[in-house]
Amino acid sequence: MTVPTPAPGYPQQLDAAPAPTAPGAHPPFAPRPEAGPGNVDGQLNAKQKTVLGCGGMVAFFLIAAVVAAAVSPSEAKSAEAKPAPTVTVTVTATVTVTAPPPAAVKAPEPSPSPTQETAPQTAQVSDMTGKSGDLLVEALKTAGFADGYKATSFHDVSGQGRTVLLLTNWKICEQDPKNKAVPVTEKISVGVVKFGETCP
Repeated sequence: MTVPTPAPGYPQQLDAAPAPTAPGAHPPFAPRPEAGPGNVDGQLNAKQKTVLGCGGMVAFFLIAAVVAAAVSPSEAKSAEAKPAPTVTVTVTATVTVTAPPPAAVKAPEPSPSPTQETAPQTAQVSDMTGKSGDLLVEALKTAGFADGYKATSFHDVSGQGRTVLLLTNWKICEQDPKNKAVPVTEKISVGVVKFGETCP
């Protein structure tokens, strides 16, 4: 077969047309052209993959936000704030009280009748004539008087009306009663003069 020669003034074709192939025969390992905007093979380039990845992440976050909004925080708080059930425990205690025995009532003592008066205590009064007044006071206390000085009444019988103070300086001239048992409540009258003076 003779290949026609191009006419003068037309560029010569650099590539020859591909030779026809037999029906049903495919060239082995034929490279497929990269997909582009007009490519119908469905393959994605790098820019399309980036856009699809970002879109998937946005959709994921939107779904997560919807799920979080579905669970209301007020319901969670109400579930936590629900009080625990009240448990009532009844405790019964048995107390045994032992009463003390009744105290014995003491019968009042009978009061003495007016006719049964107790006799006052008595004491023997010795005769102390010619001795000093302080010896009489000691003798009365020994006999049973509570206070020998208060049981006596001293007075000056010299006629001078002097006050009897220091009993050791005074001599007993008169004593009433004497050598007699008398009640301890009785007063002993004693007349005295100073030593060196004569009893009247």
